Amino acid sequence: MGNKGLLVLIDDDTDDHEILKMAVDELDRPPECLFFSDCESAIAHFSENAATAPSYVLIDLRLPRIDSDQCLEQLQSLRAFDEPQIVVYSSSISEEWRQRLSQIGVDDFIQKTDSLPVLVNKIQDLVGAG
Repeated sequence: MGNKGLLVLIDDDTDDHEILKMAVDELDRPPECLFFSDCESAIAHFSENAATAPSYVLIDLRLPRIDSDQCLEQLQSLRAFDEPQIVVYSSSISEEWRQRLSQIGVDDFIQKTDSLPVLVNKIQDLVGAG
């Protein structure tokens, strides 16, 4: 697994970046965070040889230009994505998408919430289990 202190969020909504950062900052040992607004910028970053491999990658289902499943497949082909925990972080996740994404390597699903304490608990469960 990659750097225990690196959590990546790929989401085109910058409000969700801020909310996740607030939740992470509430943790006892917050991981470092990297935020990308689209798949292309994440791929470009992790294609660099010096890029630190993440331990946790949260990805929204609805991304511009490249769908989340295609994005995950491209990211997983990179050296830096050998074994991170892959989590879909989205407003709604249908059972059909859960099954499809589980088949391509998604480890877990977190539904977006308006409750910061609920999100803090979900992120704590994720990084505590990793």
